[in-house]
Amino acid sequence: MKKLVYFLFSGMFAAILFFGSCEKVVYPPIEIPDSVNYKADIQPIWDKNCLDCHSTGLPPTLTADVSHSQLINGGYVNTDIPMESELMIKLYTSPHDARATEAEKQSILVWIEEGALDN
Repeated sequence: MKKLVYFLFSGMFAAILFFGSCEKVVYPPIEIPDSVNYKADIQPIWDKNCLDCHSTGLPPTLTADVSHSQLINGGYVNTDIPMESELMIKLYTSPHDARATEAEKQSILVWIEEGALDN
């Protein structure tokens, strides 16, 4: 009898663990753009998420008039290995990771992969 009770409780515990670990929220896939334009797609990300700090002296300055040159000349972009760019590392680490959405981060990555053009 004790073995039966033990077996039933073990089975219920395993079922609770199995079904309790199922993902309940289905996230929509992130749409990765085919091509990115700096002025139309990337600068608005800086304007929305970054100018609170990066327009008042914290490097790099990300205002529309100088952001591209600050990123390129400041060594923040690595077009050879885009995910190792200082910019991408900062975007995925605190406190920066909470500001831009994953879709915005992917747009920035595509921009770097395309050569980080000022278009």
